[in-house]
Amino acid sequence: MTHRESDLRIGVIGLRRGGSLLRMCQAMGGARVTALYDIDADRVQVAATETGATGFSEFAAFLAAPLDLVVVASPMPFHAEQSIAALEAGHHVLCEVLPCRTVDEARDIVQAARRSGRRFFVSENCVFYDEIELLRRMHAAGRFGELYFAEGDYIHDCEGLWFDTAGERTWRGRGELGVYGSHGIGPLLAITGDRVRDVRCMALPAGLVNPWVDIPTMHLLEMHTVGGRVFRSRVDVLSPRPHPSTTTFRLQGTAGSFESDGTGPRIWLADTHQPSRVDGAASWHDLAPFLDDLLADRRDAVPLAGGHGNSEYWLFQSVLEAIRTGAECLIELDRGMDMVLPCLVAELAAASGDTLPVPDPRDW
Repeated sequence: MTHRESDLRIGVIGLRRGGSLLRMCQAMGGARVTALYDIDADRVQVAATETGATGFSEFAAFLAAPLDLVVVASPMPFHAEQSIAALEAGHHVLCEVLPCRTVDEARDIVQAARRSGRRFFVSENCVFYDEIELLRRMHAAGRFGELYFAEGDYIHDCEGLWFDTAGERTWRGRGELGVYGSHGIGPLLAITGDRVRDVRCMALPAGLVNPWVDIPTMHLLEMHTVGGRVFRSRVDVLSPRPHPSTTTFRLQGTAGSFESDGTGPRIWLADTHQPSRVDGAASWHDLAPFLDDLLADRRDAVPLAGGHGNSEYWLFQSVLEAIRTGAECLIELDRGMDMVLPCLVAELAAASGDTLPVPDPRDW
């Protein structure tokens, strides 16, 4: 690929997860990966040789490189510290979820972004699924009427990531994952443009699936939003369950409903389909015709098959466009933290048994 002087220069931190993101960055027009950082010097050298980027195994030297955007794809315990350091070094930052483990860390990131004048993005790829973008456009057009209830679940059997090949606990297995719920909550916020006001959370005890894993088996979040809606989300990364139906969504409005549960998305709209009555005249309908009709621009624009159903392609396109032109982005700072903060507060709510308020990052 031919590079131009105007290409955005991207640095990637963490090559185990960042490897797939690195390939996506390379394939995007108008951007190129110029720097790589990982604590594994051998992995860095191999990746640098393959990509032509400069490899670093010293973090300070990596941050000193001329970069426009830093992608933080290291293990979660390092996200906040590395994101803040990159912002303070003058780089825009795209951080994998969750970008922090506590509300205090979230506040530190927001304040660092505001001080630096750099842009911070939360890498919540589920927001960019075709299905979610379609629902966002349909809601904006009023097709669901008043949308008052929504569910977004993330249920993914990740037990194999809890231990390394030597049988030692990984950072996930040590309980550092927290309530990993932005994959379910983020899309609901993207669709509605809403923010979670408060959350309560119930947690099932550890050990139900595997007695050696001492973190809660699952969390169930119930949320009120500032827009008067009720959200619910099941966050479960331990229960045995076939892949790939990891995210499921349900919407209920006064004039329409939507469901996706692993058997194919289905929709009913009052302005298009048979009336909903107690005698059961109405039926669910395939979402595909709406996808083809309302997302023609996305169908024609994708030049490559990106990760997670092309969602990562659209995520990077959105972030790069925001940096180049100043455009708004669904996952930037305040809106991105809106997707994260309910997860952080839910962990506290589960421990206390109380319904707790979710802070507004715009106040920080």
